Amino acid sequence: MDRQTLLALLLGSAMILAYYMFFLPWMFPPDKRHHGPKTTKAPSHKAARAPSRKAARAPERETEKFTPRPVEQTRESALQALPQTGIEPVDNIVLENDDLKTVWSNRGASLTNVTLKKYKDYAGKDLRLILSSNTFPRTMTIASIQGTYDLSNRLYRVKEATPEQISFQTTLENGITLTKNISLHKRSRYLVNVQILIENTTTDKEIPLEYSLVSASQICPEGVPDYDMASVVGVLLGTKTKLIQKTMGKLKKSPETNESHGIAWAGAVNKYFACVLKSTTDDIIYSVNSTYTPGRKAKSSGNITVSIDTGRFSLPPGGIEKDEYYLFVGPKKEEILKEYGLVSLLNFGVFTPLSKGLLYILNTFYNIVPNYGVGIIIMTVLVKALLFPLTRKSQMSMIKMQKLQPQLKELQAKYKSNKQKMGQEQMALFQKHGVSPMSGCLPIVLQLPIFYALFRTLQLSFEMRQAPFAFWIHDLARPDMLYTLTSPLPFLGNHINALPIIMAAASIVQMRLMPTNPDPKAQQQQKLMKYMPLMFAFILYNMPAGLLLYWTTSTVLSIGEQLLIRRMVANAK
Repeated sequence: MDRQTLLALLLGSAMILAYYMFFLPWMFPPDKRHHGPKTTKAPSHKAARAPSRKAARAPERETEKFTPRPVEQTRESALQALPQTGIEPVDNIVLENDDLKTVWSNRGASLTNVTLKKYKDYAGKDLRLILSSNTFPRTMTIASIQGTYDLSNRLYRVKEATPEQISFQTTLENGITLTKNISLHKRSRYLVNVQILIENTTTDKEIPLEYSLVSASQICPEGVPDYDMASVVGVLLGTKTKLIQKTMGKLKKSPETNESHGIAWAGAVNKYFACVLKSTTDDIIYSVNSTYTPGRKAKSSGNITVSIDTGRFSLPPGGIEKDEYYLFVGPKKEEILKEYGLVSLLNFGVFTPLSKGLLYILNTFYNIVPNYGVGIIIMTVLVKALLFPLTRKSQMSMIKMQKLQPQLKELQAKYKSNKQKMGQEQMALFQKHGVSPMSGCLPIVLQLPIFYALFRTLQLSFEMRQAPFAFWIHDLARPDMLYTLTSPLPFLGNHINALPIIMAAASIVQMRLMPTNPDPKAQQQQKLMKYMPLMFAFILYNMPAGLLLYWTTSTVLSIGEQLLIRRMVANAK
């Protein structure tokens, strides 16, 4: 083995080590669920209307530009907790339909639990989207009002509790009465209607107001929380919605406040589900605060709290302010997100259009054969068929280069003391016979965008979640996990994954069938390529089974292509 080959192997090993230490925990987590214009209305006695928030907003809060900034660390400590009202706590008020079961508490008038009845977690139980927790503030709590008072732990009076609606009410010491009405949307199965009424019960005092409402807290994680859980903000830019997303790992280092006109919604997501609060009218939300909430136990990963702040407004004596929101609690599935205007939550990165195209193709195949694994195989066959003319051309080019080997050796002997001249003569010979030393790499290069886009599709698209294929492969979005070990292997984990091993074996066979390239530089590359099957098996070991299924199928088809091309060349003679 020469020095260049040894150096390349050492560099590759260092890259693999960095991959497993830093990149792999983020991109391929072990998917385990943890159990555990503003309108105002006057009341019947015709009190004066509150001015619109847009007109009443303080000048310093006017901004047309999206500006993220760190959350002020003293904000929470500056809030004053109002004294308890003497009302008994009620923690199990249920609203449910065929798809959702929501549980509410009068402590903070908060949402304490959401169960999605038609989805299962990895233990086979009904999927819980919000964790039952004593951590405050909880989801849908008015965490603060007037920027002074903390209401997250205040006991509200249960004004109404029926199978159709819950109504919470409390009166503050300054004469403000808060009423929160909760109901499930009659036509949209994943929406919770939230109506907030703020009444100034005084007869002689105008009260300036703003409040903070928690849109998401204590979301159940799937995957690695630091990377698969994130705060999300949707900002309207014309006809499009800009997604602002920050992972929990980044929020640990730096909380964030997003201020902008046109904030339409805000909340938190995990890998496959979302809890997002959306305003029904413009100019309600002035800013969004996203913070990391540490876990109570040492091994707990913590969670995210996202809250929206309203703009400032004044409420005249006897005036009532009415704000309405929708809370979406459901899967990040494209047709569902489109229905609720949240499709921008689907973000596959640079190759988003290609990922969505691949997902459309897979869904089309799924409608014919209801198995995404079969769909991946069919799609792989189509990709190979489309690239076959190019593959055939590259293989023919390499076979021609083999025939030119005697002439290449003559040039090497003739110009051995002049490397530059030898390279020029070799290129002239290649051009004369219409061959290219790098032609064998082109089909692989063209497949790389498809490979990456498919990886993002399989990693993030809801359709792949718990999608079985056959035999031992029960989830295409996770490693195939043929066998579980009692103790983990270094770097590989505690599962024996069969697909990477099958892929490596097929790649070795493919490498042996490739024609030998007579070009010295290409030969050096081919020497390195001999080690690539093992390196790829190591790197791809914990990737989603669907991705390994695609790559393994592609490798097996490549073997068939090479055998076919060899026969075509033999028949041509």
